[in-house]
Amino acid sequence: MPGHKAPEDERREAILKAAFRVAARERLTGLTAQQVAAEAGVSKGLVFFHFGSRDGLLVALLDWLLERTLVAQSDEAMRALPSPQERLLAVIRRDVEALPRQRERVELFFDYWVMGTRHPTVRASIRAALDRYRDALRPLAEDVVTADPARYEGLSADGLAAVAAGFIEGCALQVVMDPERFDVGQSLDTLHALVTHGGRAGMASAGASGSLPFPVAGTP
Repeated sequence: MPGHKAPEDERREAILKAAFRVAARERLTGLTAQQVAAEAGVSKGLVFFHFGSRDGLLVALLDWLLERTLVAQSDEAMRALPSPQERLLAVIRRDVEALPRQRERVELFFDYWVMGTRHPTVRASIRAALDRYRDALRPLAEDVVTADPARYEGLSADGLAAVAAGFIEGCALQVVMDPERFDVGQSLDTLHALVTHGGRAGMASAGASGSLPFPVAGTP
């Protein structure tokens, strides 16, 4: 019945939120249907009704997490900025500045990344999400390259989008692994200088550092 759909969707969402809280505390290895049911205030049978199995719950939680963590969309204020470089940098700045507030989500992403090395469904979900993230950056990168073809001669929008994504992902890794020493402002100021003043040599340097640590620019 159509009238039953909304309550069922709401219960499913509530269970996923509960699963996220459990996973944030216990990590993925400690997540069980029983704990999630207790956290959500529902029966374990209802958890299995919506997700079929613990594995189904884990995959659904990953999809839920990715939808809320990987953004890369510009808003109206960003689109109003005067130059393509500033528009791209504004998106990067927003996503990087959000990382410390989303540390639990970022940590879980890395847990899933490790799981994806042996779990084809998890690997496929992560790969698709990372492709979407980079695709969302591509139009911004294309505007940058098109606006100044002499500066970005020989570079593609795909390459610039991959470097931008890699920079954000590298910052995410630092938020998890070395939060005390990770300086958000310094990292963003450095990227700003490379994009707006560095020219081709500067962007090559950015690619060398930005592609190292985090998986958005690659695949699991």
